[in-house]
Amino acid sequence: MKFRILISLFACVAVPAAAHAETVSRKEANSIAGTFFNAAYGEVTAPPQMVWNGRQLTTDRLFSPIYVYNSPKGGYVIISGENKAYPILAYSKVRKFDKDKISDDEKEVLKTYAREIELIRYDPRIPAKAMEAWRNIPEYISAVLASPYDSDEYRALGEERKDMLESLARSGNQILMPSAVEFSLYDPDAYRELTLDDVTAADDEIPFKFYEDFIREVSRENRERDIKLEEIISPSRPVVKALGGGHFEISFPENIRMMRIYTIGGMQMMEKYYKETSLMNIDMSVLGSGYYIGLALADSGNVFGFKLYR
Repeated sequence: MKFRILISLFACVAVPAAAHAETVSRKEANSIAGTFFNAAYGEVTAPPQMVWNGRQLTTDRLFSPIYVYNSPKGGYVIISGENKAYPILAYSKVRKFDKDKISDDEKEVLKTYAREIELIRYDPRIPAKAMEAWRNIPEYISAVLASPYDSDEYRALGEERKDMLESLARSGNQILMPSAVEFSLYDPDAYRELTLDDVTAADDEIPFKFYEDFIREVSRENRERDIKLEEIISPSRPVVKALGGGHFEISFPENIRMMRIYTIGGMQMMEKYYKETSLMNIDMSVLGSGYYIGLALADSGNVFGFKLYR
């Protein structure tokens, strides 16, 4: 009877087949989480609640690698945010997930999942087993619930890693899957140290070039934005503000003691002296229209140049 219930529950939820790699939407993840809890408890359960997306685990928080859902019945499930990784990454039937209360070992496992998902996301190779799991979610969930460690990924782990996963399973009443991705693509002991020279696609494409170029471009834009913001907050050169009618306000990064205004031809038209101020107000209303060059001498001896148009 229970078997018939499970089949009916699986049939109620349709998950689209993933012919090509793509980011898993929250709607899809919510559907899979509901399907999982229905299968885990053998009954139709109340809608799950998403409690975390794991964005803090990724480089520069660029995307959500996972979706974590809690069930009203007390369990949790972690769904992958990328369909080139395996759909289910961890679960518990009796424990709710609270990211503020997870142990260091649990956090390390989640960081491992996030790193694996980042790697596979920008790798052009197709992970056959993971894609098959997404095409057959009900069968995959049944296997994960029945024998989560009956996989090539688990068998490929070192004894220390196996002991840690089993210890976390016992102490936390949960299952943490051995990997988010297929080990046929990544060495389970060394994937964190992968470089572009280590992995080459069959067609000689560099697997993570797009990803690394993207990260590099984002970092460059962030640096440029920080420089521009710093220049606004604490300028390193004169900032000229035209007030109209030949009046100007000029801010300097240092206190100014003398200022001269010249024509483009080099004729001095104005000379003013200041004391303990970095803000100059200039009245050029009596001068003719055209461009002028200004030179300001700071208390430190630095000379600043600026251009004005009257």
